[in-house]
Amino acid sequence: MNTGGVFSHLLHQGDIIAGCVMSNTTYINGIINFLPPEKCVIHFTQTTIIRGRVKETAAQGRTILIIDDEEVIRDGCCQILTREGYFVDCTGEAAKGLKMALGDSYDVILLDVKMPNVSGMDILKKLKEENNISARIIIITGYGSIPLAVEAMRHGAFNFLAKPYSAAALQEAVSAAIKGNAPDDHTKDISMLIGCSDYIKELKESIRRIAQTDSTVLIAGPSGTGKELVARTIHQLSRRADKPFIPVDCSSLAESLMESELFGHVKGAFSGATEVHEGRFQMADKGTLFLDEISNINLNIQAKLLRVIQEQEVPRVGKSSPEKVDVRLIAATNKDIRVEIEAGKFREDLFYRLSVVPLDLKPLKERKADILPIAEHYLNYYQKKYQGKVRHLSEDAKKSLVSYRWPGNVRELKNTIERLCVLSDHDTVNLSDIFYYGQDERTKAPVVDSSSGRITLVDVEKEHIEKALKHFHFQINKTAEFLGIDRKTLRIKMRNYNIRTEP
Repeated sequence: MNTGGVFSHLLHQGDIIAGCVMSNTTYINGIINFLPPEKCVIHFTQTTIIRGRVKETAAQGRTILIIDDEEVIRDGCCQILTREGYFVDCTGEAAKGLKMALGDSYDVILLDVKMPNVSGMDILKKLKEENNISARIIIITGYGSIPLAVEAMRHGAFNFLAKPYSAAALQEAVSAAIKGNAPDDHTKDISMLIGCSDYIKELKESIRRIAQTDSTVLIAGPSGTGKELVARTIHQLSRRADKPFIPVDCSSLAESLMESELFGHVKGAFSGATEVHEGRFQMADKGTLFLDEISNINLNIQAKLLRVIQEQEVPRVGKSSPEKVDVRLIAATNKDIRVEIEAGKFREDLFYRLSVVPLDLKPLKERKADILPIAEHYLNYYQKKYQGKVRHLSEDAKKSLVSYRWPGNVRELKNTIERLCVLSDHDTVNLSDIFYYGQDERTKAPVVDSSSGRITLVDVEKEHIEKALKHFHFQINKTAEFLGIDRKTLRIKMRNYNIRTEP
């Protein structure tokens, strides 16, 4: 075979090629089109031709294997990752992919869960449970349900992507796998509790101690204080870090289906139960179950939950005998449980079972020393995410952030900073740029900017609406959704403020 002619033709077309040289024979195993010639590299080692874009460390690039029977998705992923500098191999055949993966020469494997003949889950089990390969496996599925994700994690998957997913989501997932940002990255998790106050320091120390045990934890605090973040951090620092963390919003569970959702059911247990259903306790087996807003669970389920905690046995609906589980339970509430007990809405014995280790999270207004560190953190995060112009907070803006009462707590502060990064068109945030959606008549923030003189709240709102309209190219639906108002209200405000309806 005239390898020189083949290479010359391919390079002339501006393609990237990959293959391995054996004497005078070259096997070309992949072609990625439409990249300009100056971006291509054929890197020769003693026996290998490596494909990739020109980078200082191209020869040391990471290797990816894509196993997916859908050609469009497979080729799209290949192009995206190749252009990022990864060395990518692809196959649409499950058996061939399994054979390639068993060679354990890849850093990351993207594995479609629904494949003809052999399922991706079967391949995952063979790779991780039977052969324990070193590659991190990312499951790709069009059926992005919690049960499937949990099952994949149980069998050794590093992460999962649900179709359809964006190029950014793909790149982020692969990058995290390459860097090893696994669930047991303890330093990363504890650092997400941002702040410099004594309260935050004590909270971090408490979390470290709690994580070393399997004791049940009850986290209490107002909405937006980060109860789920605390629960996740406890899980990530525990011996269960490589097992599932299953969050459940109890307020979103229909009362009629709550028992089935928590404990599961067998086929035929009730009308409509056409197949076996895994409850959240079964999904969290060997891991952590986080019951958020637990005060919303009815008294009947509370009695059964009490027995589950005591016996570590789950009463699956329609099954006569309970099932053993090994679950670390963390619960959270934004209500005063003792008041609920007095009102007859919560069992006192369950409260004592849940609050073996109580954690009380303070509202943001009671730890003002943490406001600016949190604001600076999210300013940096969203500036990079949106490639915005904002770099700094003015002194007046800082004073305003600290003086505001933050009824929505950290969540409201985070959303406020995100809006600033999206809408501000200059590098320093001034007082006139800030608008607090959580404010009421008693908690209005200062609106006097030392650099521009006296301005009114009307001026602030008008300017904020104008910036939002400009950002969304005067699309009324998107602007109204971003501002948290309906289209009719937005149009009324635009008319009252004499704001034009197009650029």
